[in-house]
Amino acid sequence: MTMTAGVVGAVRLVEDAARRALLPNPETAVVAVVGLGYVGLPLLSGFGASGRAIGYDIDESKVAGLAKGIDGAQQCSAEDLANPNLEFSCDEKVIRDADVVIVCVPTPVMQGNRPDYRPVLAASRMIGRNLKPGAVVVYESTVDPGTTENRCLPLLEECSGLLEGVDFHIGYSPERVSPGEHARRVGDIKKIVAGSTPQVSDFLEQLYSRVVTAGLFKASSIKVAEAAKILENTQRDVNIALINEMMQLFDAMDIRVSDVVAAAGSKWNFHTYFPGLVGGHCISVDPFFLLNAGRGHGLSMDVVASARAVNERTAHFIADKLHTMLAPERQDLKGHKVLVLGRAFKDNCPDIRNSKSFAVIDSLWNRGADVYSYDPVADDSHFEGGRGAILVDDITQFAPYDAVVVTAAHDEFKRDLDVFKLAAVMPRMAPLVDLRKLVDPDLARLHFNYWTP
Repeated sequence: MTMTAGVVGAVRLVEDAARRALLPNPETAVVAVVGLGYVGLPLLSGFGASGRAIGYDIDESKVAGLAKGIDGAQQCSAEDLANPNLEFSCDEKVIRDADVVIVCVPTPVMQGNRPDYRPVLAASRMIGRNLKPGAVVVYESTVDPGTTENRCLPLLEECSGLLEGVDFHIGYSPERVSPGEHARRVGDIKKIVAGSTPQVSDFLEQLYSRVVTAGLFKASSIKVAEAAKILENTQRDVNIALINEMMQLFDAMDIRVSDVVAAAGSKWNFHTYFPGLVGGHCISVDPFFLLNAGRGHGLSMDVVASARAVNERTAHFIADKLHTMLAPERQDLKGHKVLVLGRAFKDNCPDIRNSKSFAVIDSLWNRGADVYSYDPVADDSHFEGGRGAILVDDITQFAPYDAVVVTAAHDEFKRDLDVFKLAAVMPRMAPLVDLRKLVDPDLARLHFNYWTP
């Protein structure tokens, strides 16, 4: 190597080192959030409290609504959205102003329960086309371990023409929002951060401290942070599956599982879980990412797969229970009217996507029942007609009903519905299957053929 070549190489190393050291100021960085759903919008609002925050989404109607102070998901108030620091846009060029880009797009599963990475990969390409040198790209979307570095990063580099670690940086911070729990906001939940280098991790810790008051945990690598996310929700899925299976066994033995849980909970190291329908876009989806990762390494992940199967069957157990109470001598429920209280996948949450209440509805409808559904909280913009339920605006609309099933315990239900209001729309001692313990059990047994887990 010539002296000139050596000098040039040394100069490049020095230049790269200088560029590599550059990170935005975490206190003043302009933050762009890609994907303004349950995860992205509250995060955007949080960053907007301390500086300019840009919200990007491909849904034009959503962006138009947010600009008018309307959040269909009910995560942010009109007052939150009126913050002059907040900007909403469908124009990807706004990303060019961002020092930090946070990806909060969904990662659902496709047919066959395989992870669908198309949204997060499309977001990566879009960001790459508009990424400015020195920016930091952070992923919050749930993914298999290794996805951020092995699938998203190459697209960022390819579409931007920039090099990670020299021209820009990447990190991962898994979302932990809990839709419907308004007392537990994004700032109240401890957050994991991980960067491509220790310096990037330090930067992310300082950056997210602008929003999160509950504390930050620096994971040792991006892969560890990715794995932590899917483990969190898979653990919950497995634990609920155990209780759901115990519910079925104990019910056959004429034992109430909630009584068993209360007794077992008197031991100091017993972890309390309750039976229920597991739906939505986190707990019932994330285990499939773990199963997908297992297949890639020749592992069947039997416990995870079994738990998913148990939780998927729980809706049919609830329908079977009602069938036994309503028409034990018949193979069908033809001619019977059943009211299902709840369509949302979770209490106090309007989202009906992947709600297992519909699995209960479908199972009853497939048996010939006329099924009616009441849920004043649900956002039915995603409702697919013909799913077996007639939506009602009031429980009296098609009364009387031969039976009622409770699949949600919204605050509005607790406030407006009680034993006496339900008794007004049902014959005395008609079946009431109360999966969510909405009404007082002792009082309910005086009026209904009452069952609760």
